[in-house]
Amino acid sequence: MTAIPARFAANVGETIKNLPVPDREELHNAVLQACADPWSWPQADKYDMDETVRVITTRAAIVHYVILPGPDPHLWVFAITL
Repeated sequence: MTAIPARFAANVGETIKNLPVPDREELHNAVLQACADPWSWPQADKYDMDETVRVITTRAAIVHYVILPGPDPHLWVFAITL
């Protein structure tokens, strides 16, 4: 499987920019893993009826993304909790 890109909601991107460098790097690596294999992270409990919603958990953040298939597949990172 070829890696697909990730797109971030503006507020998520701003929050990530303000993370300390080690936390930002850990989250960056986790998002890269999700881009390479979108199903590698567990399904988000809140969205149990939609298996495309996944959650990335790092020491500093919890990030929710949805897998958007189609002619231009990508991950939409829409929420972050610190």
